[in-house]
Amino acid sequence: MNVEYFSEGLECLMYCGRKLSPEQRILIENSLIVLLQENRFSGMYFWGRITATKNDYYIAFGYTNDCLKDRKYFYSLDQYQWQLLPFVQSPKIFQATVLAPEPFVGDPSLLTYVKLDPTFNIVANQVVSISRPEVIKLKEEERLAAIVFIISEECAICPRGALYKMVDGRVMPNQMFRGLNDLQIDNLSYYQLYRLPRNDLKTNLSKRSDYNYAIDFLDTIDGVIPLSQAFSLNMQSNERIAVIKSCVWLGMTFFHKLNSRKHGFLYLGDGRKNFDLLFMY
Repeated sequence: MNVEYFSEGLECLMYCGRKLSPEQRILIENSLIVLLQENRFSGMYFWGRITATKNDYYIAFGYTNDCLKDRKYFYSLDQYQWQLLPFVQSPKIFQATVLAPEPFVGDPSLLTYVKLDPTFNIVANQVVSISRPEVIKLKEEERLAAIVFIISEECAICPRGALYKMVDGRVMPNQMFRGLNDLQIDNLSYYQLYRLPRNDLKTNLSKRSDYNYAIDFLDTIDGVIPLSQAFSLNMQSNERIAVIKSCVWLGMTFFHKLNSRKHGFLYLGDGRKNFDLLFMY
């Protein structure tokens, strides 16, 4: 959620029950403006809130030169003071984060122990040995950073044309973007994942007859597995606002106003993946 139109964006998400209290809105907006100025970011966004048993985590991110490669994430327990989230690289931390059964507590220094799944050694299509499950010591601050990264990778959304790839490779918000029209706004192929593309450029360009190298480099959400089940799109407020919800990470919601550059996503949830999705249809 861009701080430039933070209050208006929250108003758009109120149609689907995503909202903050007036006190929280004022504190978050003002503190993020200060954070933007202190770090000299080119853009500042409120990512969302992860519910914990004692203190909830509020997440924000900003960028300087590249809005995909140059993002820095912050968390806050009081919506006023922001701490930099650590950068997690270990695959075992990500695996333990997804498997962690306990909810978040709200203590960044808290340590939990997560048992990973056993690994199988297969030779000639036969299991020859099974390794003992490894136990990972997981710090809640690292778990928080990992879950924010995973959710952002899987279901953070932007409309087609909102991001523009410069000739030097940097990705920036498109200042010429004026929003999707009434023929595009209810089509999932016009929404892209707000992250570095995983598909080859030729693959993404081949999906469109009206392709544009500068804006069609990102992966579209209509190709996210499970197909046709990962996202649900609804029109709100007299068909003027498109609202897309993630069915994999319940609590992630995106909005876009018709014929307007205003759009954004917000996560309000407990940080747990919906493993029951395939059984819900």
